[in-house]
Amino acid sequence: MNNMKPDVLLIESTVQATDDDRRQALAKEVNFIYYDCESTEQFKERMKPGGPYANIVAIVRSGWLKAGPLAYQVPFASDVVPHYPPSLMLICCSGHGHDTADIKAITERGIWYCNTPDACTEAVANTALSLVLDSFRLLTYAQWCARFDWMKSRELGAQAVDPSYKSIGIVGLGDIGLAIAKKCEAAFNMAIHYQGPRRKMDAEGELKRGATYHATVDEMIPHLDCILLAAPYTPETHHLLSTKQFSLAKKEGIRVVNIARGKMVDEDALLEALESGRVVGAGLDVHANEPGINPRLKENWRVTVLPHIGVCSRTSWENFEKVNLDNLEAFLKTGKPVTPVNKIA
Repeated sequence: MNNMKPDVLLIESTVQATDDDRRQALAKEVNFIYYDCESTEQFKERMKPGGPYANIVAIVRSGWLKAGPLAYQVPFASDVVPHYPPSLMLICCSGHGHDTADIKAITERGIWYCNTPDACTEAVANTALSLVLDSFRLLTYAQWCARFDWMKSRELGAQAVDPSYKSIGIVGLGDIGLAIAKKCEAAFNMAIHYQGPRRKMDAEGELKRGATYHATVDEMIPHLDCILLAAPYTPETHHLLSTKQFSLAKKEGIRVVNIARGKMVDEDALLEALESGRVVGAGLDVHANEPGINPRLKENWRVTVLPHIGVCSRTSWENFEKVNLDNLEAFLKTGKPVTPVNKIA
């Protein structure tokens, strides 16, 4: 009977939450196949005619994408898409970003690609709020002092500043960016500035004191005490913050927080700006060459560095599972998923 049911390939993380009841119900309608490829080259081989993945109709990638042995496999990349079988019609993948997927090529193949929007908003926004506070109060440096040199912490007396009533500029006022703005306003009474492709009146209306829109990052920076990146990574946002942008900061300096993608910040320029005082403090959850951190950033105790764990909350994994299964179920019933990134005729 399994041969009569459509094949669905599950790519599972070692860190995830599974809804066993929903999966068991779906197993009556589909034949789940569990991905265990050691490389994307092996994945390509298995999708060839006669291979175990030759008839897959959908792929569901669940859980924390950056955990486990599959963390740095890229099954939706440009070099993999041409090897998809003609039967494939749907891809569901955890997370907000989709910069490791070739959406254009996937769309040209007539395949829906779905992410899980708003599924990890709370987790990432809470991480961002913590990094904002750290970048103003230099709490990572304070922790170093507590462990190794108590009296050096007294240097913080002339340097640490509360974020209260300061200005923050958010690049990308989407679900996560807006959640961060709300938290910064509520917790610290910060004045909100933002930049993006267009002004968002509805988002501004959700903030008690509104927000100031800027058409460009360069235009926004002179008004800020802190800049926070929450936008998608694209060729246009590569090194969005570099030497020129840091040179535009107030004479008192600026704080830099990045919870988006590491390559949006020119790390060499950031280090120079930290040394010159143009950047006062920084909080980075993401890095240019993951997995791993620029050694000079790692050694700079005035920078808070995290190992890309903004999403890391059981709440996120439960939401990922729900939205991925919602998309699969909707597609099976109607031929169209719930949260597609692309449009299929």
